[in-house]
Amino acid sequence: MRLRLGKVTVYVEHPVPLEPPAAGPPPPPQPLKLTKKELKKMRTQRRQAREKEKQELIRQGLLEPPKPKVKISNLMRVLGEEATLDPTAIEQEVRRQMGERQAAHDDRNIARMLTPAERRDKKLRKLFDNTPGGALTTRTAVYRVEDLSHGQHRFKVDVNARENHLSGAHDESGRAL
Repeated sequence: MRLRLGKVTVYVEHPVPLEPPAAGPPPPPQPLKLTKKELKKMRTQRRQAREKEKQELIRQGLLEPPKPKVKISNLMRVLGEEATLDPTAIEQEVRRQMGERQAAHDDRNIARMLTPAERRDKKLRKLFDNTPGGALTTRTAVYRVEDLSHGQHRFKVDVNARENHLSGAHDESGRAL
């Protein structure tokens, strides 16, 4: 190794002083873990508060009161004399309202459903979750397949292994176990 003496001078280079990286703020305190009974009680209280708020808005006239949910079973109680005047028309109207409510319910359920891509992502997320007792714990299974000489059987085993993210070995010794 050769040293170039022409590059060495009497001057000393001082680097620009930098602020040391500050430690981040301390983590916020962990919330208390509530028991199932306490969680249930809080949910009930939230639901009751929401319902009281809704009733108050109805009393003030800011929200229109909901229509009575007429069913075939409570038809006479809700409609009273109207039902006795033309029972067939009233029954048809009630069945139509019931159908509308059911359709609205089905629409809400469909809107809440995951798309196929989201469902796949969720499945993979659950499969490769690092939490204790999650999917990354090693599970072992042994399968015995009598005959893999047919291509269709090999294909099915391969596709099943890919879809379920399985790995393993295959012993084709040809002798009975």
